Amino acid sequence: MKYDFNQIPNRLLSNSSKWSKNTRAYQEGDLIPMPVADSDFPTCPEVVEALRQYVDQGAYGYSSDRPSLIPSIQNWLKSRFDWDVKPEWIDFNSGVMDGCFSILSVMTQPGDGVIIQNPVYPPFYASTKNCGCNIILNPLKHDGHRYVMDYDHLESLFTGPQPKPKVFILCSPHNATGRVWSHEELKRLVEILLKHDCYIVSDEIHFDIVRSGIKHHTIGTMGAEIEQKMALLTAASKTFNLAGLRTSYIVIPNDELREAYKKFRTGRGGANYIGKVATEVSYVKGVDWLEEMKEHIDRNLHYMVNVINQQCAPLKAYVPEGTYLLWVDCRGLKMSQPDLMKWLFDDLKLSFNDGTLYGEGGEGFVRINLATSCQLVEEAAARLVKGITAWKKK
Repeated sequence: MKYDFNQIPNRLLSNSSKWSKNTRAYQEGDLIPMPVADSDFPTCPEVVEALRQYVDQGAYGYSSDRPSLIPSIQNWLKSRFDWDVKPEWIDFNSGVMDGCFSILSVMTQPGDGVIIQNPVYPPFYASTKNCGCNIILNPLKHDGHRYVMDYDHLESLFTGPQPKPKVFILCSPHNATGRVWSHEELKRLVEILLKHDCYIVSDEIHFDIVRSGIKHHTIGTMGAEIEQKMALLTAASKTFNLAGLRTSYIVIPNDELREAYKKFRTGRGGANYIGKVATEVSYVKGVDWLEEMKEHIDRNLHYMVNVINQQCAPLKAYVPEGTYLLWVDCRGLKMSQPDLMKWLFDDLKLSFNDGTLYGEGGEGFVRINLATSCQLVEEAAARLVKGITAWKKK
């Protein structure tokens, strides 16, 4: 491989949130941090060089967007997802949740209902509440192999005595379960939402990171009718490890909705210039880096899942179709959630995300971020095996 994803930098030098509980660059036996969803990899060298050139020139005053920025995003969406996007549809935010709050504020009035498919990314709940809206849960179901949408339950949310929900928030690929929704699943979802005149806000920030042989279908390719009822939120940040640069973009095809969104954004800070440069260079020069990174992630995921399922019963896991996040079922341990997290952190020195953060359906689960070196993944797996072996002897 051209790129080495096993040589990770000392992330304490950038005050990494993920590594904040560590006091030094990793040494054997230290806490292994695998919570916050960023990767430990240096971004592709072409991005580093572009940022270095910007920093070296020394003047950091106001800058206009480079004329090549929007076309780079259009080309990415077309070449990878076959979605033709007009340049005026694209705007920028300081992060996907910044954009999510803004577009929800435009699509809803206080007291409106917003549908969320739990267990899911925690800020969805906060963004909905901060808009003064009511959270309406449409829980995912586990069919014995993977999580699926409950369409009958979704339909019922529009037919009861309560006011009809105004917005559906889609997480695609799904964080934390790792589902990549098929064309057929999205088609049925869109049919229900159009039938009931419901907007859809689609968070697709993980859309580049899917397993070999899996295809991501962006919501924008599901037809001209849904284009007029949607907003897509995404970024290069998960893909190329740029989250600290605070830059994301939103795609809003509906002219009236887009103008209302821009009016709402007046006076609010957006994306920064250096983050936009990194986004453009990633999309233009980062394809080879991305494909090798995905191979590395696939290897880590398969390794950890095999260890868990073969040596760590009663823990259970399956290889996610997308993201670099592993959703692990720990219910067989019969531990309370606080005891589970304490056991992992204090006894095994493993820092994972607590499944209860993702809402109802997260009890007894943890989320593990495997976007790191093979060595750290192997060490974390070995600690799980050791911990489970000791647990069985009690």
